[in-house]
Amino acid sequence: MIADLTELTDEARKVAEDYLDAAAGGLTAGYRDQVVADLRTFLCDHLSANSTTADVQALVARAGSPRTDEPGHRGLWRRLVAGFDPRNVATRVAATWWNPADERLFVPRAVGWGFDLNYGALAVRLGLIEPDAEAEPFTSTPDSAFLAAAALPVGLAAATVLHYAVRGRELPDRLPSHWDLAGAPDRWVGKPRAAVTDLATTVLPALAAVAAARSSRPGPQRAGVLAGAGAIAAAGATVTVLRSLGSRPRPWTGPATAVAIFGAAGAVLLGLARAGRAAEIRDDLGEEQA
Repeated sequence: MIADLTELTDEARKVAEDYLDAAAGGLTAGYRDQVVADLRTFLCDHLSANSTTADVQALVARAGSPRTDEPGHRGLWRRLVAGFDPRNVATRVAATWWNPADERLFVPRAVGWGFDLNYGALAVRLGLIEPDAEAEPFTSTPDSAFLAAAALPVGLAAATVLHYAVRGRELPDRLPSHWDLAGAPDRWVGKPRAAVTDLATTVLPALAAVAAARSSRPGPQRAGVLAGAGAIAAAGATVTVLRSLGSRPRPWTGPATAVAIFGAAGAVLLGLARAGRAAEIRDDLGEEQA
């Protein structure tokens, strides 16, 4: 906790001040001062004099766009499009999908309208992690953990490529593209189109995951990309398998797809969080021994 943002380094303070300036933009005078004051207090309560630029960026992403009770069409429109803000999407995904300090299992979506599953809250309820395990999620996660997390989408992409390389000629000319609630295919597509779709939804996320894992961007941003890439690649690989099972109804089709998607994202986030916590413990022990 700090008393004022001036206690931060110049770089960290600039990130915080830029966020406050952006929060004040577009607000009427009757709301601007109170919103900025509340956000400034929030930042001071959750930062220390040693906070880095990445720490401030992660906290800003966690805070999200300021919510006000501003009346009129401008306020309503701002709330409606908040989830479609293209800025810091990956960081916003990580902060939304993984927030152990928030007890809610379902939170407003990071992208679009509706609700997302808070994997952090679920992990706490399952006893897999403590609610205050990390000071700021993914800021202490080592590079090796990000590279390991990228192995999931890469492995799914490799399996999909191998599937079409080995079994491509044996597959029928028409493959399922949609399944009804009973798990029976009700739409079909040509094999070439199915192959292109499946390869794109696994290979492209794998490439994005590798790029994120090898980058020097802040941890929360890399975690968001890796979690999203894992979920998309899992969906693509699952559909690839389901296409090859024929036309017989399988009631478990929908649940299996959901488990694959949510399981992949959750596994990536949990692994990165635990690696970050382990790194924090090692640093604390090192300081005590010093």
